[in-house]
Parts: sequence; structure tokens; C-alpha cells
Amino acid sequence: MKKQLGPSDTFFPTPITLVASGTLEKPNIITIAWVGMVCSEPPTIAVSMTNKRHSTESIRNQGEFTVNIPGTSKVAEVDYCGIVSGRRNDKFKETHFTPAPGLKVGAPIIQECAYNLECKVVNELQIGEFIVFLGQIVETHIDNNCVDDTGRIILGKVNPLVYAAGLREYWNLGEKVGTAFNVGRQLRVTDGE
Repeated sequence: MKKQLGPSDTFFPTPITLVASGTLEKPNIITIAWVGMVCSEPPTIAVSMTNKRHSTESIRNQGEFTVNIPGTSKVAEVDYCGIVSGRRNDKFKETHFTPAPGLKVGAPIIQECAYNLECKVVNELQIGEFIVFLGQIVETHIDNNCVDDTGRIILGKVNPLVYAAGLREYWNLGEKVGTAFNVGRQLRVTDGE
């Protein structure tokens, strides 16, 4: 038996990201959970925020942004960046985050985040009161200690913070439970595919 909840924005987990815009001299951060990969080639990410946000204006004017993946130890800083406005607050200064230069965009990456994506806006959509920016990923950064000798990401060392939307809860990822495109092979009934 199931209970019906009606239309809902409860969805989990979603990556929690710090989206940075502006310049090294005048950077801004916004916490965004409405984010996801939408294409592999070219690698493109969607980032959604209300039209009223200071970051919306900054990203529109600049045509670029960075997506930064914080670790679980930064939960208070991440939450803070989502509850105060960049119009009145210097979130980098107040959280002690360090803006670092990107290689291909003018928007800063956040040094304290283990994984960073530099993005150029390729499209913008309006859905309700939200603006969805589609950003082509033009460069990716990862802390040296978060990759093995072959260049494979060690997710446990990135230790990304995730969000349970609708429930308003932050979580960690937990443990690996299987290898994608492999663990399901045991259920295969026929080899005719």
C-alpha cells in the first residue's frame, strides 16, 4: 500500500553545490541543490535558482559561473550561503572560503571545495519563478588527494554533502553498494540483447 502526497518537490538525494559568480575582486556564492548533469557531450550542467537572486543577475551579466562541491565538514558554511544575500553580505569573507582563479572563466572556484566545475552559459530557461542556466563545463578541478594514480576519483575523499529536498536535511552519501552497468547483470534472463 502507498500513500499519495500530491505534487511535491521532495526529491533525494540531490548534490548540494556552491555556485560562484562574479570576479576574484567581487565574488559571490549561492547554495544550490537544484542542479544536475543534462548532457555528456558536450558536458553540460543545469543550475536552477529563483529570478530574484543576486546570483541570477551576476550569471546573466557574466555568462559564466562555477559549481563547487563542498564536503560534509562545511555544512554550516554551505547553509549560511543559502540563507543570506550576496547583495548585503560578503559570503567569502564571512565563511572564510577562498576564491581562486579559474582557468577558463572569470568566476572564481572555491579552494575549500574538493571538486570544481568551470561553466559557460549556453542557454537559459524560465520555469515558474525559477531560471535554469545550462552551463557547458569547460574545465574541471579536483584536489590531488581525491584521485588515485590512474586519475579515478575517490568519492569517499571528496565526501560530498547531499540534500534531501522537501525534507530540508543535509546528509552524507554513505557507502558504495554496487558498480553501475555491472551489478544488474546478475538479473539478466537472456543474452539476446
